[in-house]
Amino acid sequence: MALDPQLVSFMPDTVTIKAHASFNNYGERVSGASRTAVAYVQRDVILNDNGQVEEQTHPVRAFINDTSITIRDIIALPDASEPEIHSIAVHTEVGGLDHTVVTFR
Repeated sequence: MALDPQLVSFMPDTVTIKAHASFNNYGERVSGASRTAVAYVQRDVILNDNGQVEEQTHPVRAFINDTSITIRDIIALPDASEPEIHSIAVHTEVGGLDHTVVTFR
């Protein structure tokens, strides 16, 4: 079952998921087909105080309307970055709430 359409409206971002296909002779990942999915990318803000406040922002987690993501896939975020995936948690226990939470390094 897919995510409820009313909840999808809370996901303003679009991510591209590149499915893992294999490894090449150098041990690098080779991607297969890619697909897009709506998501909510949660950003972590770190403030560094060096006499002035310098703000750095980077993505930490993404709530994605897709339940077939694996740890070997590559996810391109809205800013075109492809951070390394740290962990995934697929939520399919409750009908209408199916989604995947991806935590990045």
